[in-house]
Amino acid sequence: MSANSFSTSLLKAFDILDCFTEETPELGIKELAAMVGMPQSSVYRMVQSLMFSGLVFQNGNNKKYLLGPKMTIYSGKCRSLNAYRDIAIKYMQKIAEETDETVNLGILDRDRIVYSHRITCKHVLRPDFVLEASYPAFRTGLGMALIADLGDSAIEWIYENNAEDIGLTFEEFLGIIEGIRKDGCAFDDEVFCEGLRCVAAPVRGPGGKALFSISVSAPTLRMDDETYDRDRKIVMKYAAQASREIQEL
Repeated sequence: MSANSFSTSLLKAFDILDCFTEETPELGIKELAAMVGMPQSSVYRMVQSLMFSGLVFQNGNNKKYLLGPKMTIYSGKCRSLNAYRDIAIKYMQKIAEETDETVNLGILDRDRIVYSHRITCKHVLRPDFVLEASYPAFRTGLGMALIADLGDSAIEWIYENNAEDIGLTFEEFLGIIEGIRKDGCAFDDEVFCEGLRCVAAPVRGPGGKALFSISVSAPTLRMDDETYDRDRKIVMKYAAQASREIQEL
């Protein structure tokens, strides 16, 4: 296998940008280097390039860096994506009403899944993943629903960088992906978290590209095989409706 279709330097630059959060808006070179696992000299050169592009800027008082003003331009260019997300959330509400369980919206970031939005059920025992945090995509239904939409190079990259954690041969991993493509949904049966089941389906944008995934998550004591089959049909129905509405905009 070969996954040489991607620029390692560019991916590392994205890793640096991902380090900045609301909790840690300012970071120095030493901190960034430790977070992304790179030499400080390499991180410094990348940060200088990002600063030259307006994506970060430096606080002159403490010499630390923050996300830059150009980020506001990118945000303004994403109005259509925000509209797509609003549509997905609208159908998440319908899923929550019909299943009475927690419904999640996920976005893929390479081999990680980011929980972008949640509608929490009223049950005391319920999943509680951290919003805006990322988790291994290949260990979640939410993530596998989106991985299945990727091309060969991306799937190879994910496997090569996580083979030990995946714990399957590449052929076995591909077999699961092919099954998801055939079924139109992904099922996590206590893979990510013991005692938790999840069924997920993609929400597709213009041209059929999977933009988000929607899942229903519930403890196994409330999601037996019969309930899973019901929830699978509900999730697939509303994910398809959300996709159609997005594509008709």
